[in-house]
Amino acid sequence: MANKDMNSTPFAISSIERQIEVTPARDVGPSVFANKYPLWRPKGTRGIFGGITIAQSLSAAQETVQREFDAHSMHCTFVFAGTAFATIHYHVEIVRDGRTFCTRTVRAIQDNRTIFLATISFARPSPESIINIRHAEHNPVTVPVPQDTGFEPNSNEETLELPYINQSVGMLNSNSPDPCDKRMHQWIKTRGKISPQGGSRAHLAALAFMSDSYFLAGLPHAHNIWSFVNPPITESYDSEEQLEMPTPVHTKIPRPHLQGGGGSAPNQFHRVGMMVSLDHTIYFHQAKQLKADEWLLTEVKTDWADNGRGVVLQKVWAQDGTLLASCIQEGVLRLEKRPNGVQISKLNCRL
Repeated sequence: MANKDMNSTPFAISSIERQIEVTPARDVGPSVFANKYPLWRPKGTRGIFGGITIAQSLSAAQETVQREFDAHSMHCTFVFAGTAFATIHYHVEIVRDGRTFCTRTVRAIQDNRTIFLATISFARPSPESIINIRHAEHNPVTVPVPQDTGFEPNSNEETLELPYINQSVGMLNSNSPDPCDKRMHQWIKTRGKISPQGGSRAHLAALAFMSDSYFLAGLPHAHNIWSFVNPPITESYDSEEQLEMPTPVHTKIPRPHLQGGGGSAPNQFHRVGMMVSLDHTIYFHQAKQLKADEWLLTEVKTDWADNGRGVVLQKVWAQDGTLLASCIQEGVLRLEKRPNGVQISKLNCRL
């Protein structure tokens, strides 16, 4: 990252910068990096949030690429669950350095085993003389931007707070019998401002971190299944007020595990017994326009689920409607039948 020596600058760094920053681990080998600060974990858990390895892998790869190159895609595979109590080492392989594109692979190792893999591609901005074709989908609905509740200071102190802020909006087409028709929206941004020395690379890594927030949960929610045996750590909110932002077209997403409901929703015959991400892909569209410390609107939808797996799609827009990133995630989803439950009907998505 750009902030090589944070103690020598007058700027405090945001909590998310502490989670995305890596430092050279020269005693391990060349092009090897490690997390610089303790790894954030949700309260009551030992495991880490998947966005940490996504973001830190990107940060490690960025350290090996000239600054005029911006990440435009990363393809990630989760191999084993990580723990918050051991250092993660990121081994970067310099696969290709070209005039326009650079390629890196990153292997995240913790306790002598590979827990995460990533292939990351970087591109230099195209010259103005090149004629480009351009198109981008704008956000489909007008959603009011959340009101900031107060000043969120940056801090050099360790914190257990979630390094970013969610504001759930709700679901579109909630009454549709087809799960593929449903769209789930939320606002998201970093907690505190990203420091000037972090620069655009910190904004990219911060978005990579946040992109794992409320993602795979879109699968059961598209089938109106709200209950979990273990609440997903990707659904973290500061207060119940952030679970609903009413609009004329959205329906509130029930979250009984976050609203004092004991983890069960009324009239639910099934609950999620297991939900684990397998892979995660991000396409960064407008690296220089991204401001991860400003409210970003995300949309989650699913096009397919079967054989115990499902695929979820996510789009990220700036407040002016600019499409900043597109993400894809596949995961394992297994249901448990609750007492006196009935078999869930098999719904096929119409594409």
